[in-house]
Amino acid sequence: MLESVKANIRYLRPEWRGRSELPNISSRDTRRANTQFYDVDIANARPLKERGELSLDTNGFVLAPHRTRVANFHDAAQITQTYYAEIKALIKALTHADDVVILHHVIRTEDTSGFNTAYARFVHCDFSAARARDISRELMVQSGICTATEAEQYDFAWYNTWQPIDREVQRNPLTLLDARTMEKEDLVEYTFGGSGIFEVASMPFYSSKHRHYYFPRMQTDELIVIKQLDSRRGRTSQCPHTSFDDTTSPPDALPRHSIEVRMMCVFARHELGASTA
Repeated sequence: MLESVKANIRYLRPEWRGRSELPNISSRDTRRANTQFYDVDIANARPLKERGELSLDTNGFVLAPHRTRVANFHDAAQITQTYYAEIKALIKALTHADDVVILHHVIRTEDTSGFNTAYARFVHCDFSAARARDISRELMVQSGICTATEAEQYDFAWYNTWQPIDREVQRNPLTLLDARTMEKEDLVEYTFGGSGIFEVASMPFYSSKHRHYYFPRMQTDELIVIKQLDSRRGRTSQCPHTSFDDTTSPPDALPRHSIEVRMMCVFARHELGASTA
């Protein structure tokens, strides 16, 4: 298996650095206007996984085994009734969270009719760290975890899971930016035409220090956990990611089908120390 592949991936255009207004990426036209391609090396992360060198709290992503009981991922009821419970249990065991609140899921295929449900084509995080505290407090209260007053006693971390469905990943795999190689100043907010919690997210400017990884030929019993936000001190907060065109894929490779689940974990603060968000 190849040690790395070369790819062109989109970052935010450098002329946005220092501007007061936020870039908008909510269509193919605005994506082309506000991002540009950079040539990057994307390393195979499986050797790091085998050596136990990946951590959510340092790299911002891990690969985990998960054999689901869902027979049909195109049946929304099976996902909400079965898959959500599986993911909640997996994330609780992995992070030792006191509770997990699942927000929603997205099924991605070769269908390009929806911009925000098609394969992601630029490096991004799914949420805005600057707005995380208020949003998380509100969600804790809405979910019955605590009262508004008690919310101050908890820290939070937001994660995504990403898993192939139907078949192994042959095209358009996911690349992850190793959080250890990114500076806080690399990230800025952008808008993408959503609403409420999904109105503003963040994305990085390019840096030659960035290191990208992927897991070649992911199977349907594997999933990636990606950190999106973390209020706890001394831990990686965000892991940008995007799909990319793997030029080593054979011409007859099948399109990728995958499911993402987005969730918030809450932690009793007296166990984990002060927050940073």
